[in-house]
Amino acid sequence: MDDRTGAWTKRFSRTVDQRDYRLPPTWAPRSRRYASQSETGPNVHVSGWERALAGRIVSLLAEAREKVVLSSFLLADREVEDAILAAAGRKVRVYVLLASEARLDIEDADGEFEKAMRDQHEEMLIRLGGHALFRSAPHFHAKIVLADPGGGDGAGLLLTANLTREALERNEELAVELTRDEVDAAFGLLRWAFWENAEHELVDPTDRFRSVKPLGSVEHPKPSPRVPATTSESRELLAEATRLVEAASGELVVSSFGWDKDHEITEFLRVRAREGLDVTALARVREGQMPALLALAESGVRVRGFRWLHAKALCADGDKALVMSANLQPNGLDRGFELGVSIDGDRAEEVHDRLAEWSETARWELLASPTLGDVSGEARVWRGNRLDEMAVEAERRIDLGAVTAESADRLDDAAAPDIPPADELREPAHSVVYEWSVRAPILDAKAKPVTKPPEGESGKPVAYDPPVFKGPDGRLVVAVDSEREIPKAREVAASAGAAAIVVRKQTARQP
Repeated sequence: MDDRTGAWTKRFSRTVDQRDYRLPPTWAPRSRRYASQSETGPNVHVSGWERALAGRIVSLLAEAREKVVLSSFLLADREVEDAILAAAGRKVRVYVLLASEARLDIEDADGEFEKAMRDQHEEMLIRLGGHALFRSAPHFHAKIVLADPGGGDGAGLLLTANLTREALERNEELAVELTRDEVDAAFGLLRWAFWENAEHELVDPTDRFRSVKPLGSVEHPKPSPRVPATTSESRELLAEATRLVEAASGELVVSSFGWDKDHEITEFLRVRAREGLDVTALARVREGQMPALLALAESGVRVRGFRWLHAKALCADGDKALVMSANLQPNGLDRGFELGVSIDGDRAEEVHDRLAEWSETARWELLASPTLGDVSGEARVWRGNRLDEMAVEAERRIDLGAVTAESADRLDDAAAPDIPPADELREPAHSVVYEWSVRAPILDAKAKPVTKPPEGESGKPVAYDPPVFKGPDGRLVVAVDSEREIPKAREVAASAGAAAIVVRKQTARQP
C-alpha cells in the first residue's frame, strides 16, 4: 500500500522507452551558443544589432567625392538614406538600382520583407527622389555600394544584405571590402545594367517610375574572374560556384537563403557529399526550401538552420570563397542581375571564420531520418509538406487515473489502464512514465448482511467475522475495516463462498 494516496490504494507505474521511434525529417534543436565575433573585420563584415556594417556603409558614402553607385533589392534604412542625402548635398552624383515595385510582393511571399519595410521604401523614394537617380527592373537583385568608382581609386562593399534596417541588424549577412580593381569591374557591370538593362526610372519625387528604353551605347563588360555576375549575357556566377564546388578537397561550406532541389548546383553538392567531401549547408528554415534541403541532408550534407539567415556564399577548404547576391536557384544563377566577388587569401579566411561561427551557433540541424532519441527540445517536424512545432522532453509523466480492484487483497492483480502501444507517438518524450492508482472495492450501500446457517439446538443465525454481505448483483463479499483482517477475511470468504473482500465505506479513504 502507498500511504501517499491513502489507505487501500496502491500506486503503479510503467515506463515506455520511445527513443527508437522513427520521426519524419526534423529540424532538431542544437545547444544554443551565440556568435562572439566582432561585427566588423579587416575585410569581411556581418550584420548585427550594433550596426557596425551600417556604419561602414555610411562612412563609405561620406567619403565619396564625385559619385556613388549602389544597388539593393529594397532600400529602407534611415541612416543610410540620410547618408545618401548628405552625399547629394555635397554635389555627389548618386545612382541607385532597385527592384521594380511589382517584385516586392513576390519576395515578401518568402517572408523576407515586412509591410512596414515596403512602406518605408516608398517613403524613401519620395524623400530621395530628385537627389538621386533611381532605375529599376524586376530582375535587379545585386547588393553593392561603390564610392567614386571608375577612376582607379574607388572603394566599395559587396553585400548579401539589402539596405534595410532588418537586413543590417537582424539577419545573418556578409559584406566584403572590394579592391580598387574589383570596384572598377563591378562598376562596369552596374553602369551597363543602369543604362541598358533597366526598365523604369524615377527622377521627379512627385511622379511614379516611368518606362525607359536601353541607351544603346554602353557595352556589356567582358567577364571578370574576380567579379562574376549573372546577367542576360553572362552566367559567370554559376561557373564560379561550380568551380569552387569541384575544387574543394577537404571541406565546403555553402550558405544561401534560397535553394532549388532540381538545380544543377544542388545536384553537384549532393554528388560531392556522396563522394565523401565534408559539406555543410547553412539555410533559413522555410517550408518552401525543404525539398532541396532534405535532398542535401539525405546525401550526407550537414544542414544547419537559422531563423533569419540571408547570406549567400561558398567557401572551399577555408582559403577560397565566393560571396554573392544570388540564391542557389534559377533566379540568381541562371537569370537576373546578380553580382559576386571571388576571393582567396585573408579575405577568404575571414569568410570561412564567419561561416564556421554561424555553423557552430546555428539554432537547428536538419535530420533526414531521426529517431525521437536524436531530438531534444523545440523541434520542427516535416509532415505533409508542413513544418510542425514539437517540444521533445527527456521524460513526461502521465496520470491515467484510478481503477478498482476485484478484491481488497488483490490490488496487484488489477488490470492496468490502456497504455498506448510503443509504435504510436502520443507524447513527444524520450520516455513516458504512465502512472495510475488501484483502489480496493467499497462495500455497496445496498448490500445486506448474510449470516451463517444455524448451529446447534438454538437454531439462531450466527454472524460471520469479518461480516459477509450480499450485494445487489447477488455476489457475496467479505467486508473488512483494516488490513489486519485480511488473512481472516480470506478464510471466511472460502467458507462462505464469497467472491471478494471489500472495504467498509465508513473506514475507507479514497485517493
